[in-house]
Amino acid sequence: MERKIESRQITSIISMFMIAQLLGLLLTIVSYSPFASYAAQASMQQTGAVSSIVSFIMNVAVIVVIIVFILLILNFRRGDVLYRLLEAYIILLGSFFLFLILLGDFLPASDIAEIAVASGILALLVLLFKQKTNRFRNLVTMITVIGVGVFFGVSLGISVGFIWLYLFFAALAVYDYLAVFVLKFMIPFAREVSNRNLAFLIGSSDVELIPLHELSLKDRAEYRKEKKKLGLKSIKDPAVKRLIQEGNVPAVSSIMLGNGDIMLPMMLTVGVYALYGSLFVCLIMVLGAVAGLYVTMLLLKRYNVGLPAIPPLFTFMSIALFIAFLIKGIGSSSILLLFILAAAISIGAMLITLKRMRTSMQNLSSRKA
Repeated sequence: MERKIESRQITSIISMFMIAQLLGLLLTIVSYSPFASYAAQASMQQTGAVSSIVSFIMNVAVIVVIIVFILLILNFRRGDVLYRLLEAYIILLGSFFLFLILLGDFLPASDIAEIAVASGILALLVLLFKQKTNRFRNLVTMITVIGVGVFFGVSLGISVGFIWLYLFFAALAVYDYLAVFVLKFMIPFAREVSNRNLAFLIGSSDVELIPLHELSLKDRAEYRKEKKKLGLKSIKDPAVKRLIQEGNVPAVSSIMLGNGDIMLPMMLTVGVYALYGSLFVCLIMVLGAVAGLYVTMLLLKRYNVGLPAIPPLFTFMSIALFIAFLIKGIGSSSILLLFILAAAISIGAMLITLKRMRTSMQNLSSRKA
């Protein structure tokens, strides 16, 4: 049976999120010079808008492929092949980009083809390691997220500019909201990949044993049904099995965060660094992302239902961008106004959603009464 998440799980998730954001930013600082970005932007302007649009479409196509894979998987949920194919695709893609950047830094004199081949081999080893051990899901997820986040953040920022990168983040925030609350397929997908231990998310969970007599009558009935259906064969630890046989109930407290929830804030942050070269602005953005995630975790703990993380992340990063751009004097007044309007609309949508959730909980409580 499941219990509400605790503060230690929230702390663990936020810590991993912050580590990923800072590592991605550090990798960008080491690997990309803002002056090189300015030169690349000037080259883009000389070659015209068509090449920028083509580059943008090619980068976005990768994310579209992932979304299509998810929809296909949900239509064939009983099969495991599509899940494994999608995991392999994500691990290979993210690991390849990460090793491509790292090897390019350590071996600058080497031929790009040699670096690409070496990166592909290392990415394949990461995939084989994950499939062979089926462990270290959080570590493999962090590797893939950092690779994709840094590569696409810098490339999209240079090719299409900050505004389009920001609007792309906004569009995916809307998509995440619809996928959870309207289309309602993202939460079942997250449960499936968590049960299969796939590298699509990071998670933190604890298992504790509760005496059966401390449970309510309803929880006791649900536990007996689960125990009858699952049995004790899946439990490997003999001490835990003995405690369960003595009348204790295993209760799981867990929390999950998707790789997209980590990757998208990183893309925006490293894109801003590649374009403007301001560490101050990027650190403020990381703090804004952490604030957005913390609010999401508090709401998740309060309502104990699956929530989209990208909209709150987008909201607080918009506020952080407004503050940082205003202090550093970056951007025009219209850009600052865009940040405020986007944050205000996002906050309004969050408040409306929370009101509906409270109403649903009140109606459910009245029915039980």
